Amino acid sequence: MNLQATYIMVIETSDYLHRLEANQFNLFTQKLHNGISKVLSKFNGEVINHNDNTYKVSFNQVTDTILCAIKLQYNFKYITPKFDKSIRRLKIGIATETGNGNGITLATRMCEIVKDQIVIEASVKEDYQKENKNAFINKDHFRTLKASESSFLTKTMDYIETIWNNPTFCLDDVSIPLGYSKSQVYRKMMSLTGMPLSSFIRNYRLNKAMHLMHFRKEKIMDVAKQTGFANAGHFSKCFKDKFDILPSKYIQQHT
Repeated sequence: MNLQATYIMVIETSDYLHRLEANQFNLFTQKLHNGISKVLSKFNGEVINHNDNTYKVSFNQVTDTILCAIKLQYNFKYITPKFDKSIRRLKIGIATETGNGNGITLATRMCEIVKDQIVIEASVKEDYQKENKNAFINKDHFRTLKASESSFLTKTMDYIETIWNNPTFCLDDVSIPLGYSKSQVYRKMMSLTGMPLSSFIRNYRLNKAMHLMHFRKEKIMDVAKQTGFANAGHFSKCFKDKFDILPSKYIQQHT
C-alpha cells in the first residue's frame, strides 16, 4: 500500500447543462446532498469543495475510497426520481494525489470525460488490491484506466485546453503534438469518450459557449467567435443539436 498517497474522488450528479441550471435546492437536491454527506462521513471522506451537483473529496485510505464509491452508486439508484433519469446521472472519478494537484485534475477529467460511470486510476486499483489481499475490483462497477490511458487523457486535454477556441485548428494535425498516430488518437478517443476527437472538441466548445451565455450574458455572435465557431449560424445549429434549444431561446430564458 502507498502510505503517502491521498485519494481524490470527484462526483458529478448530472450533465453539463443541468449542472449549470441546478441553482436551487429542490426536494431531489436536498435528498441527494443529505445522502452523499452521510456516505462521505461514514467512509471518512473530507470534502474539498462542492456545489449543487459536484463534489471534490479526499480520502486517506484507498479501501474507504472504493467502498464509498460503491455505496454512492448503489444509493443513487434509489433517490433518483423516475421522471428525472434522463438528466440525472452519477459519475465518479478517482485518482491518486501525490502532492502537486494532478490528482484533482485527473479525477475531474475522468469524471467529466470518460464515458463510464465510475473510473479509477490504475494506481488506485493496485493500492486497493494490496490492502485487501483477497479482493478484486469488480469490472462491472469500475473502469480502471491503464497508465497509458491516463497519460493519453492528460496529454490530450492539456493540448485541447490550449487550442479549443482556435477556429483554424486542423484536427489532422493533432497527432503530431500528442505523439500518437491518427489511428491511435481515433481509437483512444472512442474508447475513452465514445466519440471521435472532432465531436469531442465540438461538445467541449459548446459547453464553454453555454457557460458564457449563462454567466456572462454574451451575445450569440460574440459567443460563436470566442468559442471557435466559423459563424453564428453554424454555432446555433450545433448548439440546438446538442442541447435541444436554440442559443437565442436559452439567452431569453436566462436574462
